[in-house]
Amino acid sequence: MTKKKVITKNKKRRKKNKKQRLLQELSKEVGITFLIVLLCLFLLSRVVFVLPKNEGYGMREALNDGDRVYVDRLGTPKRFSLIYFKQPDGNETSIRRVIGLPGERILYSKDELYVDGRLVVERFLQKKLAQAKIDDEMITEDFDSIAILGTTDGIIPKGKYLVLGDNRNYATDSRYYGLVDQRDVIGIVKLRLLPFYQIGIQ
Repeated sequence: MTKKKVITKNKKRRKKNKKQRLLQELSKEVGITFLIVLLCLFLLSRVVFVLPKNEGYGMREALNDGDRVYVDRLGTPKRFSLIYFKQPDGNETSIRRVIGLPGERILYSKDELYVDGRLVVERFLQKKLAQAKIDDEMITEDFDSIAILGTTDGIIPKGKYLVLGDNRNYATDSRYYGLVDQRDVIGIVKLRLLPFYQIGIQ
């Protein structure tokens, strides 16, 4: 083998070794970056957000069974917010809509919501209400918050919320397990993430 051929072969070997080293370093950096991203996501999910799956049909049409949602852990519940919480009657979690706030008395009469005697329109139910009227049916059975477990003479105490499912005839909510404690609220549902074709703000 001539000297020229030996030099060329050595150059090729060095080039190949350099490529292999670069690939190894790159894959190492990608692996470390991936681990850091995973760790950050894990930490954020413990403090800032959570991505639960909606279970059941209690929130139709707002959410369907199996929908994946983005929940803001730092949000404050307001009237008609969708909240993700631990149910008072066990370890199960649920997504329901806040209807009654602390200090209020809630009454449903003839499919209309009254808060402290004042009529409040549930715009998210307008289509259902219109159809129910045509079918001569009711979406929400008449009830007074005095019958809700945890109220004081019908008044919702401080740090508690009255929640209902949008699918009123089939939803398990405050009418069954009572008021939801602020400490059990994990966060506010802000966005439906999955399925992609139904992605949207709640």
